Amino acid sequence: MAAISNLVLADGQATPVNKTFTPMDCTSALATWTDRSSGIALGMPSVTLSLAVGRESTKMTAKVTLPVMEVISGSDGGYTPSPKVAYTCFGKVEMVLPARSVLQNRKDLQAFVRNLLSHAVITKAVEEFERPY
Repeated sequence: MAAISNLVLADGQATPVNKTFTPMDCTSALATWTDRSSGIALGMPSVTLSLAVGRESTKMTAKVTLPVMEVISGSDGGYTPSPKVAYTCFGKVEMVLPARSVLQNRKDLQAFVRNLLSHAVITKAVEEFERPY
């Protein structure tokens, strides 16, 4: 079993900046990390990982959640409104790994998923909402 520790992930800026996601919670079913740099709990990006081990297969689910805070413009008579989330972007990867699979099958699946996510077709779909044609 791997010990939970910080996750350091690069963001998507032109010059990527590493963000540190620190462990928030870890149970037998779910591990959670958050980027606490914003200081506002409501708007903290998070990563979760769950591993459901079964007799026939194991399901691994990883999720990244990026809340975007509402922009506060000024104040109303000296009162500054409470921060709130405007919307949330999230991405989820799920892998089902049959109990009969061998290590090379699992390595191949991980490599294909990683490479698919960085492929130009996926990049265009995410960044420009462009469908393949």
